Amino acid sequence: MIAATILAILIIFGAGGGPFGELMTKYTKDPIKETIVEEDRQKMALHELKSLKGAIKDFNKHVSKDIKQFDKLVKNYESTPEQFDQMISGVLTKRKQEVETLWEQRSAMLTHIKADEWQTIVSSAKAKMEEKKK
Repeated sequence: MIAATILAILIIFGAGGGPFGELMTKYTKDPIKETIVEEDRQKMALHELKSLKGAIKDFNKHVSKDIKQFDKLVKNYESTPEQFDQMISGVLTKRKQEVETLWEQRSAMLTHIKADEWQTIVSSAKAKMEEKKK
């Protein structure tokens, strides 16, 4: 029971390592500008990236709130298994909806980006992220 709960928490909340979507939220704007030369597609891709960033920001905010709620349950000596079950069930439902939204936003952005451009954008964004971490 405890191992399953810990595994569920890691899956639901993430295993640490910083906010979800860091590559997308911090490092892809410039590579999109540099890679997509057609102004209309570039503008639309950047617009969709902005929407995706908002969805990622909301996701991270909700995860943070859920972690605090979970922490309260853990610290409360009188918490019941039912309270944990209810909390985890609610979080799973929220995460499913949020992941669907993220997927829709990503898909909307990618309609304006060709596959080879995307590979260049991701490679460039990863390089910028690694450079920043040094």
